[in-house]
Amino acid sequence: MAKLSAFSRDRNKVSQGEKIEVGPEGNTFFITTRGFTPAYRDTLYALRSAEARELNRAVRAGANFYTPDSLPPTNDDLCQGKALAQECVLDVDGLEGDDGHNLTADEFRDLLSSGESPVLISLSMMAAGRVGSDRVEQAKAAEGN
Repeated sequence: MAKLSAFSRDRNKVSQGEKIEVGPEGNTFFITTRGFTPAYRDTLYALRSAEARELNRAVRAGANFYTPDSLPPTNDDLCQGKALAQECVLDVDGLEGDDGHNLTADEFRDLLSSGESPVLISLSMMAAGRVGSDRVEQAKAAEGN
C-alpha cells in the first residue's frame, strides 16, 4: 500500500530552494532552484496565455486557434523557460560556457528565457521537480529504524 509521505515535498525547500545536481554522469552541474510553487504555475499560465494571444493575431481564417494548453512545442518551451527563470532558478554552479568562463545565475536565466536551449530547460524542470523530494528518502530511512 502506498504511503502519503511518498507524495509529499518539504514545503520549506520548495519555497526557499534547494541545490540539485543535474546532467548526465560525468557532465553534471548544480542548479539551486525552488520547486513548482503557485507563483511558478501562475507565471507559466500567464506566459502561455500571452503567447497564445500573440499567435492568434497571425491566425488566418480556417486555421487552428491556440489556447494556453495547445501551444506549439517550441512556444511552450519558451514559456517554460521564462517561468523557470523568473520564479524558480536561484543559482547555477559548475556550468561553463564554451569559452571556459563559469556561467552566472543571470546568464543561465537568460539562456532559459531565450528558449534556445531546450536541454537546459528540461534539466531545470527536472531539478525543480526534485526539490524537497528527499522527504521520501527520510521516510524510508525512518521505517528501517
